[in-house]
Amino acid sequence: MGGANNQKFGREGDLNSDPADCFFIKANNCSGNIYQINQNKFTIQYGHHTSNRASQHKVMSIAGTFPIGTDIKEVDGNLIDQLDELITSRKSNKPVIIAKYPVSTIPFYIELHNPKSHSEFQYNDLSNVFNKGVEFRTQIASRIKIKTPDPFLNTLGGTFSGAEDAVWQSPSYLHGAICFRELLLSGWRGAYLADLMGLEDRAKTHFNGYLNSQVIDVPVTLPHLQDTALNLARSAKIWGTPMYSNGYIGRVPNRRDVMHHYDMNLVFIDQLLWHLKWTGDLDYAREIYPALQRHFTWEKKLFDPDNDGLYDAYACIWASDALQYNGGKVTHSTAYNYRANKIMAEISEKLGKDPSIYKKEAELILSAINKELWIKDKGWWAEFKDNMGNRIRHDNAAIWTIYHAIDSDIHDPFKAYQATRYIDTEIPHIPVMGKGLKDTANYVISTTNWQPYMWSINNVAFGEISHTALAYWQTGRYEEAFKMFKGAVLDAMYLGSGPGNVTQLSFYDAARRETYRDFADGIATGVRALVQGMYGIMPDLINNRLTIRPGFPDDWNFAEIETQNMAYTFERKGNIERYSITPNLLKKDVSLSMEIKAIRNKIKSIKVNGKDTPYTLLTTTILSPEIKFEAGIADKYDITIEWDGEKINRDMISVNVANGSQFRLNIPYKSGKIYDPQNVLRHANLKNDILTGTITAQNGHRTVFVNITNGNMNYWLPIDINVNNPLDIVCDSESSSLIFTLKNNMDKVIKGDLYINGKKVNENINIEAHGKNNYEFDIPIASSGTNRIKVKSGKDTYSFRAINWNISVPEKSVYKTVDMKKIFNDKVSNIFAYGKYMFPRWKYTTLQVPTQGMGQWCHPQSISVIDDRGIRNKASRNNNRFIMPQGIPFSTPGEKEYNNIAFTTLWDNYPTSINIPLNGKASKAYFLIAASTYYMQSHIVNGEIKIEYTDGQKEVLKLILPDNLIPLDQDIFVDGYAFNTKDPRPWRVRLKTGDVSKYHAGELGKTISNNPISIDGGMATMLDLPLNPVKELKSLSLETTANEVVIGLMGVTLVK
Repeated sequence: MGGANNQKFGREGDLNSDPADCFFIKANNCSGNIYQINQNKFTIQYGHHTSNRASQHKVMSIAGTFPIGTDIKEVDGNLIDQLDELITSRKSNKPVIIAKYPVSTIPFYIELHNPKSHSEFQYNDLSNVFNKGVEFRTQIASRIKIKTPDPFLNTLGGTFSGAEDAVWQSPSYLHGAICFRELLLSGWRGAYLADLMGLEDRAKTHFNGYLNSQVIDVPVTLPHLQDTALNLARSAKIWGTPMYSNGYIGRVPNRRDVMHHYDMNLVFIDQLLWHLKWTGDLDYAREIYPALQRHFTWEKKLFDPDNDGLYDAYACIWASDALQYNGGKVTHSTAYNYRANKIMAEISEKLGKDPSIYKKEAELILSAINKELWIKDKGWWAEFKDNMGNRIRHDNAAIWTIYHAIDSDIHDPFKAYQATRYIDTEIPHIPVMGKGLKDTANYVISTTNWQPYMWSINNVAFGEISHTALAYWQTGRYEEAFKMFKGAVLDAMYLGSGPGNVTQLSFYDAARRETYRDFADGIATGVRALVQGMYGIMPDLINNRLTIRPGFPDDWNFAEIETQNMAYTFERKGNIERYSITPNLLKKDVSLSMEIKAIRNKIKSIKVNGKDTPYTLLTTTILSPEIKFEAGIADKYDITIEWDGEKINRDMISVNVANGSQFRLNIPYKSGKIYDPQNVLRHANLKNDILTGTITAQNGHRTVFVNITNGNMNYWLPIDINVNNPLDIVCDSESSSLIFTLKNNMDKVIKGDLYINGKKVNENINIEAHGKNNYEFDIPIASSGTNRIKVKSGKDTYSFRAINWNISVPEKSVYKTVDMKKIFNDKVSNIFAYGKYMFPRWKYTTLQVPTQGMGQWCHPQSISVIDDRGIRNKASRNNNRFIMPQGIPFSTPGEKEYNNIAFTTLWDNYPTSINIPLNGKASKAYFLIAASTYYMQSHIVNGEIKIEYTDGQKEVLKLILPDNLIPLDQDIFVDGYAFNTKDPRPWRVRLKTGDVSKYHAGELGKTISNNPISIDGGMATMLDLPLNPVKELKSLSLETTANEVVIGLMGVTLVK
């Protein structure tokens, strides 16, 4: 032992946040360590050499006891890595101590303690001290007990129990057990733990502490103010603004004078309402009712100031860092507010208060979210909708949008199923693999598919996966929920660096890898997934009701759980299922409802405590029938269900179809009604258990529901339909020629002619039904960049893009550079500047892009320096032309005093669009683009380039992040898992050097961590647009359509 130097680490030495060797014994740290050895005891003093002003530092000490007869001595710390030499060495000026003791079958004990806080131990007392510790540990670890057929899950009771205790420090839950041992902030999810585990005293202490931090005597005296020192990215911390006024809940328990920069109210109130659901304590509800009223008033005036029922989200969830919605209408925050108002109305009625304001708000929210944020033809909730500019709806939702919507009850069963299918098909899934691991069906997921990376925007996080699994259980998709949850458990607790660790981030997180130990947010969501999801314990003690809806995998024949709230066991033998339930630990008489997944299509009997009990079918269950029966009020329940008939088949029906084709599917059960919420089928018909219609949906994974009867069971069967183009293309973008495959998705042969870039290259092609043909072309038929491919088959024309930037450019190509001197309106190096982008901005409290036009609220001072010396120098040496490696020239000024870009934006600094007159004819246009955009604008059209012919027809290039529009100050990371783009990497120009490449991140020597891949000096991007070579050109326009985005054109070149 040795090497103590009193150093405090930034993250307490936690996993993958401080250096891995921070607790290693290092020779240099041994200097100044002073040892006192007395037989089998020792003391080490340290801290002497931590500063030149050593007298200002207290000397620290650690004392310890070894078994009697231990040989303790000082040796040379310089030899710490050479064990054989170390144990025979002599003391040096860098000493460590070693202890030598003969090992036998008799247990022996070692202790360490702080002599300033604990008296000296005697060795003979250590066995008793150790046994008391074991007893205490066992007591803690037994707060949750579970037993299942899966050995990987049977450790979760002790794991979660110990982790909960590790993040509790009165008067509140902490952010983490090692790192972030600080006050939790009122709204991180850790505080759900107390009620889940039956620790009502901890729940009350936590909630009362933060209710005592709610502001009660600061009325609103100021308007909505953004912080000018932080470039307007977030609210100004000034008492009397709407943010920091009555109703706001502060950071520190029992103090009303400490601000913070999160809206922790929202999640805190959700936890508090769950507490009332767990306890049914109406006396407590009455006590805290004024605090609840203040919260609802505060939340409404701040984040729904236009009273449309849709709320902005102001750093109100775990993933808040870098999330900013610019005053938008956000699903996850709106969902939280719906549930809160709905339950507040219930509480008001119970207390004899007027519930109308809360009922009306809940109704307003539900109507608005269904109208504006539910995407009917796709089947999921949008992430958010802009409240400014073109009021764009951002469809590519994060997983927090889906799980919060479901967890907050804004769904019906059909919406929940469709939305989880969005996660199935649009969110990256990563299989969990390990040496010797036989069960490979499990997986983890990323939080989004957004680019470019920024901390908390696209991560693989235990807490997020667990909460998503809970939503799957709430949806009734038990098998998929289990695979996701078990994937997270295997990844963190078995395949990670620490057994039983509840990580913040996963090994599969591309940016940070496995990070932190026993992180409170993940512990709480893991326990919620276990207790409320897999075991299905859903309390509503406000209404004296407890619902149990088990979510076990189909092949489980037993399961047990016991918490300090309640206990139940499940056992299945053949067709008989038995439940033994003891709910009286909830300390209140409750009426028990059971919702059970049917395993067979008939029921012979249901008995509760020996009495026959009637049941009903849940009318809108999907994929599997479920029964419901009331078990009444009892101290204990012995429930027996005897099933009969045929086994329920829960296999999903999935089909691939071509858009526009005739659809026909035999339904393997007696079928009734059709429910087609996405309008997948035109003229849908269900006759003789055959579903028919014409496919008219958007391409992608769609769902139609059919009501079926199976024996005595009735439920809805989802038909998952993957709608494809009739003819699809797959391109090899890395080859040096144009290589592609045409795939026929129809039930009939496609015959026709093949055109490449307007030229007929193959007559009478024949692609068999569900067959594929391969093709390869080189220049001059193929073109570097985008190639237009058409197949004309009778009256049908199938059009595609095939992008390949590796194809060479013909040497005889004739170019015409477009003179943009009069169009340029600034220098590209001026794009970012503090205080530049001031209008328009949301006039209420929000999180938004800082005034420099880049960055985010967590780093509001960040700014990238764009340096265009390289491209200017090369242009000046070539008659104001910059020439790409392929020989494509762009006209751009070399002299630094001249403008070299035409910016467009919805900010008032530049025009929304520019228009450039054109003439003549061309086969293609190449563009040099530089843009400022970021992850909140992912997967939407940020802007458009349009080229118009004299006959009025137009060619359009949609600029979409991250497919072809890349921020000029960043690079895009692609790994084929959580980070992908649809288009191949384009050529980019390093503005500072004039070098050109497609710049895979590795070429730049860059990896992602907490921050994006920043590019020194910035990069412009070359894009292209094929044109009709026989048509006369009229004009070119560039328009920016997305908020907070600036898109500039640095050059245009036409190919004759």
